[in-house]
Order: sequence, then C-alpha cells, then structure tokens
Amino acid sequence: MGHLVNAKEEVYRALAERLNRNPVGAPVNEYLMEILHRLYTVNEAEVGARFPLLPMPIEKIAEATGMKKSELKETLEKMADKGLVLDLPRRDGTYYMLAPMIVGFFEYTFIRVRDGVNMKELAELFEKYFQSDGVREEVENSFFSFNNYPK
Repeated sequence: MGHLVNAKEEVYRALAERLNRNPVGAPVNEYLMEILHRLYTVNEAEVGARFPLLPMPIEKIAEATGMKKSELKETLEKMADKGLVLDLPRRDGTYYMLAPMIVGFFEYTFIRVRDGVNMKELAELFEKYFQSDGVREEVENSFFSFNNYPK
C-alpha cells in the first residue's frame, strides 16, 4: 500500500515542479503541497504535471498526457470550472493553459463558491505559503523588478 501513497505523492510533486516552471514560479514547499492536494484530484494533478508551458489545443495536450481526447476534455472542463486551467477560445478552436499560481488559481480559488473545500483553511495555507522562505522573493522579483524589462 505504501507504493500507492508514494506514487500519489510523486504525481503531486511533479505538478508542483511544473507550476514552478512558469514565469512566476511557485517554489515547492510543504504548504504548496497541501494546497495542491486540496485543489487537485489525483487525475487532475497527473494532467497538470504533463501540461505544456504554452497554451495548446486539446489534441496536443492529449499527446503530452497520453489520455483519450474525450476523457481529457471532461477533465479539462472540470479543471477550468475550478480555475485550475484557462480555456482560451481562438478562431481555430479552444486552447488550454495550466493556470499559474499568480495570477491564476490563487485568485480563481477565492472568486468561486465551492463545496467540499474548507476555504478558511485554504486561505490560511495560502497565507503561510506566501510568507514562507523563497516565495515572497519569487513574487516580488517577478512582478516588481523592472530589470526584467528592456530599456
């Protein structure tokens, strides 16, 4: 049974590492892991961990995840409803993008009414996360550093 727990943890760890690859990363720590366990099902975490960095049509995401298009579409719609995925309509179809932590699923989490998620507990976890070592610096350096922009 321990191998199932370890496999599940590896899925969430892979998702956390994928989120940290966004331009505004999400440094991985125990608070982030707790947040991800509350927001993502194991299936959603598996999909999120394999998401490309750029918005892609469902066909490309199906290739990256190895899922059937019909099953993937259902998962992506549920994730979009929860604010974990952005669905972007384009002339040639809908493109999907894994929502980053900021500006992304942090905000979307709290603008939706949800059953089954203790919002107070989740808010406290986000507060601990944003106050933890490395996280504040990541956000500040990404958003408030004008050194990132051409002069």
